[in-house]
Amino acid sequence: MSLNTMARRLSLEIPGVADQYAVTLLQEALHHIQDSQLWSFQLNDGGWLTPGLLFPGGPGVSLGTVTFTPYSNQVIGDATATAAWAAYVGPPLLTVFQIRSPFYSLYNIVGYTRTNAQGFGVITLDRPWMEPGGALQSYMIYQAYFAAPVSDFKRFIAARDTTNNWPMDYWSKSQKDLAFEDPQRTIFDSPQYIVFYEEDNRPNSSTFGYPLYELWPHQLSVMPYSFDYLRRGPQLVNPGDQVPFPLTEQAVLWQAKTDIYEYKEAQKGENVERGSGADFKFLALAAEKKAKQHIKTASDRDRDLVDMYMNKFRRDSNLTGEPFSTETGSLNVGRM
Repeated sequence: MSLNTMARRLSLEIPGVADQYAVTLLQEALHHIQDSQLWSFQLNDGGWLTPGLLFPGGPGVSLGTVTFTPYSNQVIGDATATAAWAAYVGPPLLTVFQIRSPFYSLYNIVGYTRTNAQGFGVITLDRPWMEPGGALQSYMIYQAYFAAPVSDFKRFIAARDTTNNWPMDYWSKSQKDLAFEDPQRTIFDSPQYIVFYEEDNRPNSSTFGYPLYELWPHQLSVMPYSFDYLRRGPQLVNPGDQVPFPLTEQAVLWQAKTDIYEYKEAQKGENVERGSGADFKFLALAAEKKAKQHIKTASDRDRDLVDMYMNKFRRDSNLTGEPFSTETGSLNVGRM
């Protein structure tokens, strides 16, 4: 049953409920159910591939040189850098990367022009350059920040470096810690930490609003990193959207009815004659009972799927010295 059908049914069964308000009630009802417990559709696996240092032209620097101009948000490449940038086809897009002068701050690349009037490539930054400037400057382009795989991302369950055989710490460090331990971000190595950076606010980003995470130390090689994570789950947005399995339309409808009956009870005025109209308190309690019954049925059906997912890996602590392993019972890099 689609969102449109459920909304229409709700508006027909309860007088005074507009179709658009019914859509809002159903969306909120699904949110309530999704947040009430752990569901199998909220468990997912994903990964990041660090693209390494882009256009390597020497130890720790990219090819060619650039002109950095203080107070300007544009970086101009020389002929060598321009040619290297023009030849890049991705993925990922160039606007996913960061650029820096070695030993200075990271800047997000938010735009790129192949050639300006003088025939040189131009990179647009997310803010004005506030470091020493000048021509013939060495530079680095690499990816330091990685977007969560989904917009409704909640948290990591496990993460691992599958090349070096160790689990990754995604809980113990913050940007405050990194500002103390590596303020200039000059430690380059295989990252052991996943650190929340900020919400993606880069203009025209395909992941705008997603959480961004910094892999630290910074990785200048092409390497894969895998993780399991928890998300809120599919939402009811478009008219044809359906409730995710194993939830049922009845569970969401009854939860929505609980909310609307409570709302109607709250709207009763002081002058309503005693005993007149529907007893919305009774209807709300009855709807809540029905909703719990349907949610419990779906939960019982879902328990095996959740257990199957959670049993496929074991969390290994960095402090134990126990290496990551793909043996049976350890963290599985494959799917169920």
